[in-house]
Amino acid sequence: MPASLTSTYVAWSIVIAVCVALDAVYCGLESGVYRLNKIRLDLHADRGRPAAVALQKLMGDFNHLLAVLLIGTNLARFTITFAVSALFVTAGLGDKAEWLTLAIVTPALFVVSDSVPKGVFQRLAETLVYRLVWMLRATSAVLRLCGLAPLVKGFSLGLLRLLGADTRGGIALGHRGIESIVAEGRASGLLTDYQSAMADRAVRLADVRLRDVMVPLAQAVAAQRNISRDGLLSLIQRHPHSRLPLLGADGQVAGVLDVFELLIADDNARPADLMTPPLVLPQHHSLPQALLAIQRARAVLAVVASETGQHVGIVTVKDIAEQIVGDLADRDE
Repeated sequence: MPASLTSTYVAWSIVIAVCVALDAVYCGLESGVYRLNKIRLDLHADRGRPAAVALQKLMGDFNHLLAVLLIGTNLARFTITFAVSALFVTAGLGDKAEWLTLAIVTPALFVVSDSVPKGVFQRLAETLVYRLVWMLRATSAVLRLCGLAPLVKGFSLGLLRLLGADTRGGIALGHRGIESIVAEGRASGLLTDYQSAMADRAVRLADVRLRDVMVPLAQAVAAQRNISRDGLLSLIQRHPHSRLPLLGADGQVAGVLDVFELLIADDNARPADLMTPPLVLPQHHSLPQALLAIQRARAVLAVVASETGQHVGIVTVKDIAEQIVGDLADRDE
């Protein structure tokens, strides 16, 4: 075999080997960036780890990152196919080169450059992605400079717009997305069972309504509007709460009394004179809505009303907080 022919075989073989390795890395990185623990990434970046900072920046434009990986994979595979065909042509099999290339390259790449690397990167994403972030940065810079990455990204976004899909930047996380992040944090040991339970309850907070957590008015500690000072002090001794609803003759909450205001007032002061108008919220309000309304009103206790306006219960900040942190010790409210 002539030396020039041998050199040709060697050169194409080297090209094939290099491109197979690149294809494997790009395929693996695509799987790895999805598998990567985003909570751990943020922690590493906050601590100033260079690889994490660089990776966080790349993932900030996730569409661009996917375009880079897609282009890298396809360029590598195109070059592999071309190089294998060139080897067959060099060997005198030009009329069969296309079929031979298809028969050999397709199954080989599926195993060597696709299935195996993806499996490896899924298991070792926390190690391999950080170690190869330099390659992502270099490829991104080259493809951005030559315009390929912006072209692919722009074409993809344009096609999505034509199809009516949402093309806003970032990932819109619904309940399931946040729950997945919490589960990932728990599985990786970044969140304790208690922390993950709190996060799960916080995610579901918007689905809980006031009617689900309120204390029914018939069961609440309350007093009649015309109660005397002595009568109220006696009630406080039995039920030491800081706020008490005062009921009118119609059974509606006429006002809310701050017990401390009564204690520092003159002995002749009547509870009804010290009460403030109640904050009334509809029973269909979600807990985040209710909490925001209570905070804006600088209140501690709110009255829950039915659709007809009938007062049916009361709710406190403590009742809402318990939906996140669990049962709290009974203290003066």
